[in-house]
Amino acid sequence: MTDHSTTQGPHNLAPSALGGSSLSGSAPEPSASSIRQPKHALKLPKILLLTAAILAFAFLALVAGFFAFSSNVLLSTPTQPQQADAIVVVTGGKGRLETAGTLLNQGLGKRLLISGVHPKFRMKNLPQNLKVSPENIKCCIDLDRKALNTVGNATQTALWAQKHQFGSLIIVTSAYHMSRTLLEMRRAAPELALQSYAVAGENNRSFWARLLDGDTLMLLVKEYSKLLVAFFQLSSERLAN
Repeated sequence: MTDHSTTQGPHNLAPSALGGSSLSGSAPEPSASSIRQPKHALKLPKILLLTAAILAFAFLALVAGFFAFSSNVLLSTPTQPQQADAIVVVTGGKGRLETAGTLLNQGLGKRLLISGVHPKFRMKNLPQNLKVSPENIKCCIDLDRKALNTVGNATQTALWAQKHQFGSLIIVTSAYHMSRTLLEMRRAAPELALQSYAVAGENNRSFWARLLDGDTLMLLVKEYSKLLVAFFQLSSERLAN
């Protein structure tokens, strides 16, 4: 005979005998504190997004500035300057000396400073196509043999203008070099009134054809980089003062 009083089926087992609520089919709910992410985990993506946005804006600003600079260089057309006390030409590019000689012959300045010539350069080495009379060469042209770069051009120009008590100058240089030259000139002699006469390059091709020319593009990138460096140097000096 079977003793039904002592036989226990699964349905007779108490929940406590099988581990309490483990048969309920659901795990314990996590607490709010266990699912809350650390604050730094939420801030990190925001910092990355902000950094990326700043870098993207800076890149777009540089690209826009480069195209503005390139347009100013490649599409520049010189305008006739007003009468000034003197003329300064920065050596180093085609057509600069000839242009400065023409302005001197037109009487737009009393004297001409040729800045940045080789230490062994002499008046007799002036090109024949300068078309300046011997009288003007003897009385009205000065050579600067000390300047080695654009900063030196500006420094020597400031000293020369101070020596002759000039208050206004016409600056002659290539179009791609003009922005940085004027920046350095104003940095060295802020009291001088400056006019620019940019010597333009060849323009018998379209803007895009010239811009995408390998040599021209490299020249523009190089000069634009130098201009940015000069600009930030001047800005930092002003902030320091």
